[in-house]
Amino acid sequence: MGEGRTTTVRTVCRMCHGGCGALVELTDGVPTGITGDPDNPTSEGYFCLKGKASLDLVRSPERLRTPLIRTGPRGSGAFRPAGWDEALDRVADELRRSAERHGPESVVLGQGTDRNYQEWVFRLANALGTPNVVGPAHVCFYPRVMASILTYGGFTFCDYAGDPEVALLWGSNKLNTHSDGVIGVGLLRALERGTRLVVVDPRRTRTAQRADLHLQLRPGTDAALALGLVHLVIANKWYDAEFVDRHTSGFDALERHVRPYGPGAVAAITGLAPDDIETAARMYAQASRACVEAGTGLSQSDNAFDTHRTIAVLTALTGNLDAPGGDVIWDPMPIEGRRGFPRSDLLSEEQAAKRIGGAVHKVLSMTGWVAPTDLQEAILHERPYRVSSLLVFGSNPLVSHENATATRAALGKLDFLGVADMFMTPSARLADVVLPASSWLERDQIVEFNSYLAARRRVTTVEGTRPDEEMIIELAQRLGVGQHFAPSVEAALDAKLSGIGLTWKQFQEIGHLPNTRRYRKYEQGGFRTRSGRVELAHRGLEAMGYDALPGFRPPPATTDELPYVMTSAHNIQFFNTEFRQLPTTSHRYREPRVTLHPRTAERLAVADGDPVEIYRDPGRPGVVMRARVSDAVAPDVVVADAGWWYPDEDDVDAATRSSVNRITDGDRRDPYMGSTMLRGVPVGMRRVAGTAGAAGLADPQRPDPRPSDPQPSHPQPSHPEPEGGSHGAHPGH
Repeated sequence: MGEGRTTTVRTVCRMCHGGCGALVELTDGVPTGITGDPDNPTSEGYFCLKGKASLDLVRSPERLRTPLIRTGPRGSGAFRPAGWDEALDRVADELRRSAERHGPESVVLGQGTDRNYQEWVFRLANALGTPNVVGPAHVCFYPRVMASILTYGGFTFCDYAGDPEVALLWGSNKLNTHSDGVIGVGLLRALERGTRLVVVDPRRTRTAQRADLHLQLRPGTDAALALGLVHLVIANKWYDAEFVDRHTSGFDALERHVRPYGPGAVAAITGLAPDDIETAARMYAQASRACVEAGTGLSQSDNAFDTHRTIAVLTALTGNLDAPGGDVIWDPMPIEGRRGFPRSDLLSEEQAAKRIGGAVHKVLSMTGWVAPTDLQEAILHERPYRVSSLLVFGSNPLVSHENATATRAALGKLDFLGVADMFMTPSARLADVVLPASSWLERDQIVEFNSYLAARRRVTTVEGTRPDEEMIIELAQRLGVGQHFAPSVEAALDAKLSGIGLTWKQFQEIGHLPNTRRYRKYEQGGFRTRSGRVELAHRGLEAMGYDALPGFRPPPATTDELPYVMTSAHNIQFFNTEFRQLPTTSHRYREPRVTLHPRTAERLAVADGDPVEIYRDPGRPGVVMRARVSDAVAPDVVVADAGWWYPDEDDVDAATRSSVNRITDGDRRDPYMGSTMLRGVPVGMRRVAGTAGAAGLADPQRPDPRPSDPQPSHPQPSHPEPEGGSHGAHPGH
């Protein structure tokens, strides 16, 4: 038999949010290889382990390949296969019944890792008349997005191509992680050209090791540091006086507001040296060009919005806003994308006013999102009304949502739970209907980033699965709102591209369109705020009942029983909670790890690789992980793996027993966004007796948390580094 015909398709990877260029090799139409695309101007051929694992998605025997309908008790794993028509009819009937009995607001749509269908989920919600879409927005991207928009009317990105003199990476391990088209390659090239690097992170990451200055602050104190930097910029007159005078409002109030945040006071809060704080402020403010790369970990505390707002103020004060080598305001290309496609006009003001948590977390409500803790409370206590149905796309809420105990109880109380996913996750195991979703290699999509548009092309099909977009079109037709959707995905893509005069078929042939970068756009018409200026003090927020100026709420204090400060991170091999079952990503990382300082390990009589239990209440079970002993963290700081679950476990509780969200709660929340404390959490730790079984770590035993006979720890082995440092991960999928 002769060799098969080989072709190569150029596309864009979606194994994370980065968007690296990819070349997929097809032999007789079957994917047989995948590599980075050296001609992609953003990623330049870079391709990580997750990207290389893409073909595992197509080949995996664990992929869901037929719709399933539950036949036994919820969580039992008892399902029967069903055809697509029966499954979609069942979902539509359940959502319709819920809306008829309790109002459309009783139906909630959920989303986690955005496989580029976020705007589709919102369009369906708006068409149905429900204001409730739940997801990770409050602890991910949206505190930064909304802080930017309310401060200066747009979202910014770091202009590495503009050769910043200084790049300030705040809770971002950019050389290991990528986000929405901003690839670490851009930073790497800037460093090669001479950019100096300041890193703010509680952990000494690989990026921090390359920094000219590393500020290893105490987790949860970022907002105090940001206010301290603003104080120094103003006190030393390092700000751009002309820009401040011509283009900002509220400077005098800001100057008075930050006076208490001198280097000594901020050092006491953050654990940093006053001289280092001053050095960081001087390096950034006195640079001719400087940008700030803020990671999503900054969004995971009750200071989330204020932290990002203070950083936005810092950018504006120093004249680095929308400037070459600074933080450039995104100028979207004229397609129907994330702004227009959701069709927010379809949702009446009356229904929008019913958004769960909207009266409390008003800034989050402006985005259309609902925070998981607010949804948990609504389901469990039926306040402000009853929520009876939840349809989830690409999310594993039992692991990714804060307070896993409340999440489990809430999911169990629903009349109906539907889940669309590629694999049988613990959350899918609780569903009434499970819909098998396609991977990124099995769908056509428009990739919209700040620097370009690109075509993600379907290169294969896994029989029995469907793209989420097709599911949504089918459900819309069944629910009587099909008139608000195109008849097919291709027709929808044609409509999206009409603003640039292309069809989807034409765009596939082009493949990539760069976005023209324009600087200082505010010089023609000001900023897109009500005043046309940068709102250093925001009177609109004040009118909503908030403070006009950003502040700082101290994190909860450690105690004798809870002496350590916990933060968390995702490993570079995984994407949030995804890919635990893929052989390429999981073969070296089968169990979760917690990084602790050698002195802490000695105190606990823990050696590298030993199981340890992390807890919030000494009298209740915590979560168990393997110790990774390293001086990359401070003696009172621990970094736990985030998003962990065991795909080989059929029992829901066993599968999620090492999820760090089993020891998080919603007691402290950001007043603007509802962001919860996933960083800066006081915890205790204790050694665990026993060894790991075949399916993972053994159940914890509970010896005294202060052993009297500590043993020296083993030297640190070489482990893969958690992807986001202690800040850079977010609980999406």
